Amino acid sequence: MASTTLKGAIAGLAACAALAVGAEAQSQGKLSDKSVHTLMEYAWQILPSKFTTPEGKVIEVDKTKRDGNIVPVENGREIIRVGYSSAQAQVCELWEEQQANYDALMRREVGKKKWTDQQLLYITTLHRMTIHAVAGKLKVEEKAGELKVILEPIKPGEVKCSDEQKNKIRESIQALVAQDAPAGKEAAAEKKAPAAPKKK
Repeated sequence: MASTTLKGAIAGLAACAALAVGAEAQSQGKLSDKSVHTLMEYAWQILPSKFTTPEGKVIEVDKTKRDGNIVPVENGREIIRVGYSSAQAQVCELWEEQQANYDALMRREVGKKKWTDQQLLYITTLHRMTIHAVAGKLKVEEKAGELKVILEPIKPGEVKCSDEQKNKIRESIQALVAQDAPAGKEAAAEKKAPAAPKKK
């Protein structure tokens, strides 16, 4: 059951691939509600109950209160879309573009001034999990009646990307980053987003 659902989620992301070139085309792509809900649930499963930021701030998440610590589905859909672009960049070893894409996402979300630290941590987790799902490095196992989500390491160089593919990814990410560059600088100065949690 779990593997079937996961395949459906990844298939939904794959369907978005055809629209990944260019910000305008990407914005018209829409994942199915089932795919979004599945990926958001898996992100909740791997969200740590306690996380310490590089600045030493401790964020504690009450895992018994899911709805108050995640984000609405439509916001989740957008985060997954951005995560798909980050995944493309990572697979093609475009590290600067991947970081720029993630930074732009977090500037935008922090700038909304509506999310708690726990929700911002969830956003970084959903973004990271989407990257692993697209790369085929997300595994779901059932143990004692519960789903266990495992993020496997993504090894550089496993996929060879052509120069044309890399250029398309660069252009797509540059367009996305440029959309909120002015507002992003102001937001970043006011509050720094938590770093993406590392896999233990």
